[in-house]
Parts: sequence; C-alpha cells; structure tokens
Amino acid sequence: MIDIFKVKHALISLLLIFSTSARSEKLQEEKELESVNFDNIQNVLVKDGLVKEVVQKKKKIQKMKVAKEKVERDRFYYPSEDELWALSSEIWLVKNAQVLGWDFEKPDYGIETSYKKMLEKLGFIQKKFKVLILNTPSIVRATIPGFDGEVIHLISLPFIRSLDLSKLEISLLLLEDFFRFEAGYFKSNYKSDRLRNIAGSNFKNSKPDTKIVEELIAHISSQFFEKGFTFQQQFEVTKKMDSYLKSTPDLWGTYYRLLGKLDRFLKSNLQYKSYLRLYPSPEMQVKWLSPEDKVL
Repeated sequence: MIDIFKVKHALISLLLIFSTSARSEKLQEEKELESVNFDNIQNVLVKDGLVKEVVQKKKKIQKMKVAKEKVERDRFYYPSEDELWALSSEIWLVKNAQVLGWDFEKPDYGIETSYKKMLEKLGFIQKKFKVLILNTPSIVRATIPGFDGEVIHLISLPFIRSLDLSKLEISLLLLEDFFRFEAGYFKSNYKSDRLRNIAGSNFKNSKPDTKIVEELIAHISSQFFEKGFTFQQQFEVTKKMDSYLKSTPDLWGTYYRLLGKLDRFLKSNLQYKSYLRLYPSPEMQVKWLSPEDKVL
C-alpha cells in the first residue's frame, strides 16, 4: 500500500530542488550579462568605423529627403515675369494666327540679315531677335517678348508693299521698335499688380491662377489693336533714334526721309488710319528731328 504522506513529501522535495536549480541558473545568467563590458563593444564599433558609417548614412538620407522635398516644392513655382511674358506672347501668336497671317509660305526677303547688320553697325552685338512677316494690314508692326531675352518683331507685308519700303527702311522701323521695347514701354503700359504678385511664387497646396496668362494676352491685343503708345514715348524713341543715327549720316538721312514718307502715306490712305493711334504722328517726329525745332 502506498504511503500517501511519503509521496507528498517526495514531491515537495523534488519541487524544491527544481526551484533552487532554476534560480541558480538565472542568477548565473545575470552574472554573465553583468560581466559583459558594453564600453568595450562601443570601442570596437568605433574602431571598425561602423558608427561613423551609420552617421554618414543618416546624413545622406537626410540630404536626399531635403532634395526630394525641394524638387517636389519646385514643381509648384510660377515662372518668372519674363517667362510669363514670353509664354503669353507665344500663345497670343498662336491664338491670333488667322488674324495676323504670319504662318504662310513666303520667300526670304533678307530682312533679318539687313536688320542684324544694322544692329551690329550701331554696336548691338549678339542681340536675339526674330522677324515675323504678317500677311495682313490689320497690324502694321509690333514687338513682343520671346524666351531667353529674344525680341519678336512683327511687320505687315501689305504695308511694306504699299509704301514700297526697302530693306534698309524696314530695318530702321524695326530698330525704332527695338528702342521702344528696350525702353520698357510695352510692359509698363500693362497696369495690374497680378503679375508682380504671382511671378516666382509657389502655389503648392493651392489651385494655380491661370488668369495671369489670359490677362497678359489681353494686354498684348489691347496694346496693338487699340491703345498704342503715347506722344511722350514716341518723342523719347525718336530722340534716341536721332542720337544713335547721327554718327552714321546716311542712316540718319534715310530715317528722316522715311518719316516724311510715312506721314504723306498715312494722310492719304485710310486703310492704315489705326497706325497713328498706335504710333503717334510721323509729322511730329520729323519736327522733333529738325535742329531748329524743339517742339514736344
């Protein structure tokens, strides 16, 4: 017969033994962990360059993150003022292609070559420009901004033929437009704060304002179909032409005669009556060039 009390005693003894053994092993592990010198491990990592490599990688990742954020932010910047003007000019040309008639087959009239030679003769070297011949009398001449500092000249072929203008005379008209454009009259006649407020700003997290391009396109049409330039602006351009051409008497003489030719033609030809609204009084220009007259 099994003695119950002996069995219980034996079980209690075994439990005590296991409990003591487990406790001894845990204490031993704790002692082993306590004996590990973590400072030595850190020294080894430093010696092997691993810590430095980790720091460098963290810096590299941070730089990549900043660069990525910049690229993302740059996607939402409006173009500069010059770029917005150029973009609007290009769109205006396309939208008004049928009215302006610049996209038609034509021979090379040699106007660009003649005009380039004149610019260089007067000291304007490496100026970027383009001349578009218009197959319409609706706009006689105009100058608008292109990309990267380029100037886009427009001039009417029917107007050229009506006055029987030579390449030299056409070049002088383009030079006058060049001075007018360089003086900033085209842009200064634009009266709005929208361009200044928008150009170069960032529209991330907001809807882009596309009305600025529409506004600039409307200004170009208004400038050359309606408003034109003032008498004061015309006076200043004429005096600048006078100043530059005086050193080349043959050019000055041709310009002086050209203005007289324009005056007589416009007084007798109603088809181009809008010309005087855009470019005031060739008759006054002749007076301004005359040495004895100081009339404004």
